[in-house]
Amino acid sequence: MKIKRIDHVGVIVASLARSQSLITEGFGLEPIRHVKRAELMSTFFQCGGADVEMIEVIDPEMRQQRLGEGREACVEHIAFEVESLDDALAALEGLGVKTSGPPQTSPAFTSVWTDPATSGGVIYQFLERRSS
Repeated sequence: MKIKRIDHVGVIVASLARSQSLITEGFGLEPIRHVKRAELMSTFFQCGGADVEMIEVIDPEMRQQRLGEGREACVEHIAFEVESLDDALAALEGLGVKTSGPPQTSPAFTSVWTDPATSGGVIYQFLERRSS
């Protein structure tokens, strides 16, 4: 598997609005992309060669599972851009690392997430970007 770079770090937050305010007004980073789905909203901020994704989970059960009780925020995953998702999946299988589900596609990339029980307690996302 050839990892090209850290693509982004995903952070689950209790309040996307509060987090966006701190990052834009306090840290001076500008939002570059917004995602809105039934279960979550997120905003990406570019910082050097990698992005920071702030994620507010809307679904109460999923929110409890991903954020935990009484927490304001937690780093949830580290995303690596790879040259070939197929090669990454083969390498993960060879390491005994399982994914949390089949590859998912978006307009920009195809990706998988590791099952933290098989990847040292850390969720890693591996993504292959589409050619522009």
